[in-house]
Amino acid sequence: MTFALTFVVVLVACVILREPLRRCPVAFYVLAAVAVVAQLASTSLGLPKSVDLALLLLVKRCNVAMALFAVVMLIGVLPRDGRASSWMRPVRSEISIVACILCAGHVIGYVVSYAPRVIAGALANPLLVVGLVAALVLTVLLVVLGVTSIQRVKRAMDSAKWKRLQRLAYAFFLLACVHALLMLLPSALGGGAAATEGVCAYSVLLVAYVVLRGARALADRRSNAAVA
Repeated sequence: MTFALTFVVVLVACVILREPLRRCPVAFYVLAAVAVVAQLASTSLGLPKSVDLALLLLVKRCNVAMALFAVVMLIGVLPRDGRASSWMRPVRSEISIVACILCAGHVIGYVVSYAPRVIAGALANPLLVVGLVAALVLTVLLVVLGVTSIQRVKRAMDSAKWKRLQRLAYAFFLLACVHALLMLLPSALGGGAAATEGVCAYSVLLVAYVVLRGARALADRRSNAAVA
């Protein structure tokens, strides 16, 4: 499944499942964790090929997690008094935690894959090297943002400090898009059709978010100036 199609499906699912997610978020966290464990242990479990492929798309390739992160970030650029914003903002944290769990499976899977190559010095492509460095930074941000998105942790923290930490989400999302582009570009430059589609999709997402985030910031500044 392409990233563009994954994003559309995930967006629709988030809208439809908004109420169950708000009422019982732990069930979604458990399902995400089960998917991660099943994907990591798929070889030893002897899962059917169709299930293994579904888990590969759901977890290891990180398309679903990135689509969920995109939904979370795009909710933030919606007009604050709009119906869409009012409907989706209450579950932003829950969506982001599900995304963090799925993304953790992606990180673990690729650490197992790339660590031996890094140790052996077998990564000669500079794009991949930079992409892996970005992945290390992203992993740290993932842990910080994921933990502080938990409601119990949020309530225990100072409100101002929590808001400052959560601003790291902007850096995380932008760097995640750049990381995806860096990892896909070598294959895309080699003529890979799937990688080329991924590069186009992530490029559009990155540019669209930067433009929308800028417009939201400008609108907020004008609103604050009017109130003052």
